[in-house]
Amino acid sequence: MIDYEGQYPNSRRYFKNDYENLKFKFSGSENIENNYSQSMQDMFVLSILDGKRNGVYVEVGADKPRVINNSYLLESQYDWEGVSFEIESDKVDYFNTIRKNKCICANATKFDYKSLFDERKYPKQIDYLQLDCDPPQITLECLKKLPLEDYRFSVITFETDLYSGGQDVQIEHWQILSSLGYQRVIKNIKNEGNPYEDWWIDPLVIGEHMWKQFLNEDVEFSEVILKCY
Repeated sequence: MIDYEGQYPNSRRYFKNDYENLKFKFSGSENIENNYSQSMQDMFVLSILDGKRNGVYVEVGADKPRVINNSYLLESQYDWEGVSFEIESDKVDYFNTIRKNKCICANATKFDYKSLFDERKYPKQIDYLQLDCDPPQITLECLKKLPLEDYRFSVITFETDLYSGGQDVQIEHWQILSSLGYQRVIKNIKNEGNPYEDWWIDPLVIGEHMWKQFLNEDVEFSEVILKCY
């Protein structure tokens, strides 16, 4: 079996010696040796949910099981359950040799999410939704396929790839999520200067005193998580 893990890119990661520099010292953050996400999405989720344990995630566009993966820290250190989706079967096979929570090989634009969520008895308020497929139009189609009237998500990270021409996707996904009452807290998260994601929360479950601390736009991801970056 091919090792699909690969190496981390050169972008900034969080390590234990960054603890004093962490803006939001959430529950258990003192024990984190390192994060795994490409742009600290895992640290954002834990920050805004104050280190929630035993949460539930849905990861659309899993790619690798650990390297630049947004759910591995949640699963491995905070005992979250959840499901990942990936269209490439070889990647799914490798992912499932590494991870406790399994990945489903499927076309995420056609999958019946509601049936799966119902079957697994997921809570109607799921803690984290990742939407990250290529190209961004696919990510948008996945959003439209989700049972958004039946299930809500406390935190959402949505890849727009604005830097490579994702303006229409950014506008349409904003229209969908804002119409459902979600709050975009960070527009145009940047990685090495390239705006490529929007980060959202559900204000029905995340207090205003918390999410307003994160309000920002056109910002490098490390500035969201660390005091000095």
